Amino acid sequence: MRHLLLFLCLLFAPAALRARDFDLRRDTFAFSNDTAFQYGVDERGKLPVSLRETPADFTHRCFVLSRAVLQFHQFARFEVKAPRLSREEYRRRIRAICRIPVWSRGPAERIVIPGYADLHSFSTAYEGLMKANLGNWLPTYLRVGNWRMAMGHLRPGQAAAARWLSASLDRGQPRALYLARFPSMNHVVIPYAQKRESGGNVRYFVYDPNYPNEPTWLLYRASERSFEFAPRWYFPGGRVNVMRVFISPLH
Repeated sequence: MRHLLLFLCLLFAPAALRARDFDLRRDTFAFSNDTAFQYGVDERGKLPVSLRETPADFTHRCFVLSRAVLQFHQFARFEVKAPRLSREEYRRRIRAICRIPVWSRGPAERIVIPGYADLHSFSTAYEGLMKANLGNWLPTYLRVGNWRMAMGHLRPGQAAAARWLSASLDRGQPRALYLARFPSMNHVVIPYAQKRESGGNVRYFVYDPNYPNEPTWLLYRASERSFEFAPRWYFPGGRVNVMRVFISPLH
């Protein structure tokens, strides 16, 4: 009876909950997001900000890249031995995948990307095409939920976010988190694995759109009911508040 119940749960679970294991070097983009301004943590741990001498060509897209990584992971299938398609047909399939809400069940069949083994190799071959068709960055700056980064974040809410994240990863479901340390930092990342440590702490392994193919970490400190993010070139490291994104509006 127990095996029957388990089978039924898997059969009727949303497709995203049955996603295959996430691999940082396979399931992410070969290129990175960048920032409009120049950042650099100095020897005092401060974060000077200045104008770039040469403007970056792909900026403001941490939301876009994080969302697209989840969409390809959940709704696409790569078939390396299948014949490759035209550039226009790849464009059409990229756009079709990026229109599917992350929180949805998605199509009955995954959208096939033939001729490539994974998202990394596909985005290496078609970097320009992907950058042009993953989606516009402007709507992410106009999100109603962005105002939360400037608000207080109660510790019970952060503890609830940690429980939600760990439960999702236990099911093999990577999630997107909006990290904020107002006014100096706001950024979206994807925790894809976790390691439970002593004292109820949890270390999450994270895809950062600003660092292609390089893992980083987000630590939940249970005694403080707070999160700590690793030092980055745009952030000196330390406490951040986390917010859930790309979840159903009904939650």
